[in-house]
Amino acid sequence: MDSPVSISGLLREERIVVGLKAESYGEAVGQLLDRLDAAGLIGDRAAVDDLVAAEIESGDFPTLGARALLAHYRSDSAKELAVAIGTSPTPFTFAPDKSPDAVFLVLIISPRSAARYYLKTLAGLSSLLRRSDAADSLASAPSAREFLAVVAAQDLVIRPELAVSETIRVMVRYRRRGLPVVSDNGEVLGMVTELEVLRHSLSQVLSESSSSGVEPLQDVEVRDVMQRTVMCLSEDQLISDVLGAVLSEGVAHFPVVTEGKLVGFLSRSDLIDKLLEPATYKQL
Repeated sequence: MDSPVSISGLLREERIVVGLKAESYGEAVGQLLDRLDAAGLIGDRAAVDDLVAAEIESGDFPTLGARALLAHYRSDSAKELAVAIGTSPTPFTFAPDKSPDAVFLVLIISPRSAARYYLKTLAGLSSLLRRSDAADSLASAPSAREFLAVVAAQDLVIRPELAVSETIRVMVRYRRRGLPVVSDNGEVLGMVTELEVLRHSLSQVLSESSSSGVEPLQDVEVRDVMQRTVMCLSEDQLISDVLGAVLSEGVAHFPVVTEGKLVGFLSRSDLIDKLLEPATYKQL
């Protein structure tokens, strides 16, 4: 995506389910997947269904604020990035306990090669649903056409480059202290960590009491902030090697790559969890 795209341009009327009714989270996600499948956007539906089943088994249901559940799946079974949304005028009866006020179910599917576009889309939808007046109007929209009219009236666009302010929201939502920056084909370009975010946030705070002009944080692009020298790992690398890098170099985050393409992300917290597993088993 090389030019701005509006949120309303990303959505389609046939992919909006007003008055979504389901007995369970899995059934609700399945109804939205049916819409994308009917549009020919899913190459292997069974593979995507397996991802849904794994998410349900894990019990980890992401959200986009207090009123929206997020079902997002990155898989090469997705032919392109696509979004479907289900709404309800009253909270879903199937929502997990942590989201008792959820009236939106947002489904995003994306090929692995569209990681950057996915993050931009996620940030744009999050910004839309954080607007309480817009969220109220969307939840009460009587039809998909009127839902899209409300979205169009907000005039929100997905930026060609992800802004630092949007990256902060992603880091907070997923409790990550750093994020890899990738190209459209999945190549790791750099890393954004808490340190870079704090540096630029401090510059913005100090500028408020001085005459020097500092670009607002929401207009600072990730590429202007990220670390460009990144230590990447291969999938078959030994944990002992990783621990050595953590202790000798002080590295806290590691993109995991295969043939130069991002396939995962490892943090110090992940390593600690892994190291504690034997102790946990012994206690059991």
